[in-house]
Amino acid sequence: EHSTRTKEEADMEGRVRAELEKIGQQQLLRFWDKIDEEQREHLCKDIESLELERALKVFKETMSAKPSSKDNLAPLPAVEKLAAAGEKAEQWRKTGIDAAAKGKVGLVLLAGGQGTRLGTSDPKGMYNIGLPSGKSLFQLQAERLRRVQKLASEVAGQDVVIPWYVMTSPPTDEKTRSFFKDNEYFGLKKEDVFFFVQGALPCFDFDGNVLLEAAGSVTQAPDGNGGIYRALKRSGALADMEKRGVEFIHVYAVDNAIAKVADPTFIGYCIEKEADCGAKVVAKAHADEAVGVLALVDGKVGVVEYSEMSKEIAHSTSADGELEYNAGNICVHFYTRKFLEDVAELTLVHHFAKKKIPVANDDGEKFKPDENNGFKLEQFIFDVFYLSKNFAALEVVREEEFSPVKNAPGSKADSPDTARALLSNLHRRRLEAAGATIHGEGLVEVSPIVSYDGEGLDAVAKGKEFTAPIHIE
Repeated sequence: EHSTRTKEEADMEGRVRAELEKIGQQQLLRFWDKIDEEQREHLCKDIESLELERALKVFKETMSAKPSSKDNLAPLPAVEKLAAAGEKAEQWRKTGIDAAAKGKVGLVLLAGGQGTRLGTSDPKGMYNIGLPSGKSLFQLQAERLRRVQKLASEVAGQDVVIPWYVMTSPPTDEKTRSFFKDNEYFGLKKEDVFFFVQGALPCFDFDGNVLLEAAGSVTQAPDGNGGIYRALKRSGALADMEKRGVEFIHVYAVDNAIAKVADPTFIGYCIEKEADCGAKVVAKAHADEAVGVLALVDGKVGVVEYSEMSKEIAHSTSADGELEYNAGNICVHFYTRKFLEDVAELTLVHHFAKKKIPVANDDGEKFKPDENNGFKLEQFIFDVFYLSKNFAALEVVREEEFSPVKNAPGSKADSPDTARALLSNLHRRRLEAAGATIHGEGLVEVSPIVSYDGEGLDAVAKGKEFTAPIHIE
C-alpha cells in the first residue's frame, strides 16, 4: 500500500509536518496512522488553507489585547443629515455619478448569510420578500445597479460598468453562483460580477491549540464579516479593482431590502469630504434601541454596541434635545481602494466567544460536547474604522434606506413583511411626488430599471391614476 504513495503525497506530508512543528501544533496529526490517503489529503488541505501560522498570531494578539473599556466615549463629530442637505445633496449625487461615469466606482455585496431564520437554507439573497414582481433580493439589487450604470452611462456618453464583487461563504457559494447563472446575471455581464468566498479560521481550545473536528479534518468557523478585507485581497478582487481603475468602493449587506446600491449621493458625499472610509447611519428609533452606534472611542471612530453603553450615555441629549449617541450603524460603508489595500495586510485583534465546538474524540470521531470547550474568533467589518484618517458619516432616512430581512415572516420587526411594506410605501410616495393618484391599499412597486430613487417618473406618473396593487416595470 505504502509503495504506491506518490512523491507528491510524501512531499505534502513532509511540508505539513514541518509547518506544524514550527508552530507547535503537531497534535493535528495524532490520528495520521489511522486514516486513509483521502482523509490525509483532506487534512493537509485544511491545514494549508487555514494559514495556521497567521491564525495563531491572531489568536495570541486577541487573547493578550486589553479589552476596550469603551469608557472614553464622545459622539461622532460632523455627521451631515441627508434630509437637511438640500442643494448640497444634488451636488453630491452629481459627483458620485461623475465618478461612476469615469469607471471609478465598484460595489461589494456581503452575501454570506443563509436564510435560516427565514425558514430556508438557501442564500439570503435568493429570498423573495413577496412583492408583486416576485423578485428576489439579488434581483432587486442587480436591477438597482443596472439603473445607476445607466444614469452614469448617460453622463459618460458611453456604456459604463460598475463591477459587482459578491462575497459568499462556503455554505452559500455554489448556490449563489448557480442562481446568478440561471438568471443570466439579472441583465448584467457575467465578467462584471466577481464572486469570492469569505475566509475561515480554525477553532482553538482554552490552551490555544487548534482543534480537530474529526480524525481527518480541522475545526473551522467563518471569520466574521470583517474577514472581507483579507478575502478581497486573497481572492484577487482588489487586483481586479486596480486593473479596472476602480478607486471608490461601496459595501452593503444582502438582507437590506431597500439598500441603495452604488449610491451616487453617498459616494459623492464621501469623495467631497476626501474620506478614506465612511458609513451611512440612521437616527435611533429611541434611546434604548438595541443597535450599535458609531462614536469616538479614545478619539478614534468605532462602533459601540448597545450592551456596552450605560443607560446614562444612551439617554444623554445635546442642547437641541437630540440624542448625543444617535448614529445607528446599518452596515453601509464607503472605502477608497487604497484604504482597503492597507487594511488587508494587517493582523487585527479579533473578537472571541466561548462555544461548544464539535471535536474529535479519542477514536477520532466527531463528538458534540455539553459545555464550552474552546474559542471561536471573528472580526467585525467595522473593526477597521479606527484606522481611518478621515472618516465621513452621512445620516440617512431609515424609511428610505434601511429595512433588514432577518426574522421569519409574521415577526413584528425586520421581517419580509416589514420590508415589503416599507418598500411599497416608499414607491407609493415617489409615484405621488411625481404627480400620480393612487387608489386602494394594495402593494405598490416600481422596477429599479424604471427609477433608482424617484428620478424619471414623470413620464409614467404625471396626471395618471392607478389602483393598487401595481407593479410598474
